Amino acid sequence: MFKRLFASHKNPYVPGLDNPERVSVSLAGCKLDITLPPHYSSAGFDADVAPKDIPNIYERSMYDYGHEYEDNKFSYANCIRRNWEFFGPIWKFDSIGMTDFQVTSLRVDCLPEGMSCFNPAILEQVVMRYLYETGPAMPDYGRKLAPVNWQVEIKQGNPWILFEQHKDLPADKPEEHEDSNFKAFAVTALDDHYILFLRFINFGSMPVAESIEAANKVRDLVIGSIHWQLSDHAEERKQEVISKYPSTSITPDRQPATWRYPAKWRDGIASQGETRAVILEPGDPAPEFHIEPLHGE
Repeated sequence: MFKRLFASHKNPYVPGLDNPERVSVSLAGCKLDITLPPHYSSAGFDADVAPKDIPNIYERSMYDYGHEYEDNKFSYANCIRRNWEFFGPIWKFDSIGMTDFQVTSLRVDCLPEGMSCFNPAILEQVVMRYLYETGPAMPDYGRKLAPVNWQVEIKQGNPWILFEQHKDLPADKPEEHEDSNFKAFAVTALDDHYILFLRFINFGSMPVAESIEAANKVRDLVIGSIHWQLSDHAEERKQEVISKYPSTSITPDRQPATWRYPAKWRDGIASQGETRAVILEPGDPAPEFHIEPLHGE
């Protein structure tokens, strides 16, 4: 309660942040240990997905495509989902922000056979394709600026890519509270065509810069607590891939992509098997996957 009394936009109060819990989930034998604030909803809603194991990540029926249209590029199966609310000055009764946090087995439906997310260069390409599919391929959701604050970290011998996706706003646009809405991610390989996908969907307020900074402080605590252990099978497969591509790596520093967005589109018709947005005047095409020559070739 003391911290609630002195909360501000720059240093908001997050219920449970000082009393987090250690959570463990298993995905096909790979184990994630992570420290999380408890789920909190001032409206009284329960956590959407309580921590649960996914014994078989290959079971296609459990994946939610996120929409009813064809031509899916990525599919989601959540194993943790909870909300955290942010509270500012005591005289502001309602929360000033919220993070929708999700831990997901993300199936990469668009990755060609023969390629593996255990190849760090391919993992990077998967990330960029994801940002394309949630950016220029979805022009009706507005222009996106991504990747922002790209980082590469090694955890328990496994490469992780950390990045953000923001709204791409004109420099002279007057600030609005919706401008503080952004997403942050942390990803690593789970199997050849699967990645462990941590997603922080943030909804903020003004001042925008302070709101984004506050959300990222919580994100950094969560990501810093990660312990990720591959199963024996996954570790063996990773070593097999790395032995074939020993010089592969992830770009240590990336600037936001400069993709040209479509100039014209219309809503797709799901019953006719169309994509969610039918592009009429296209921008840049989707980035293609490519693989370096095998070792010794």
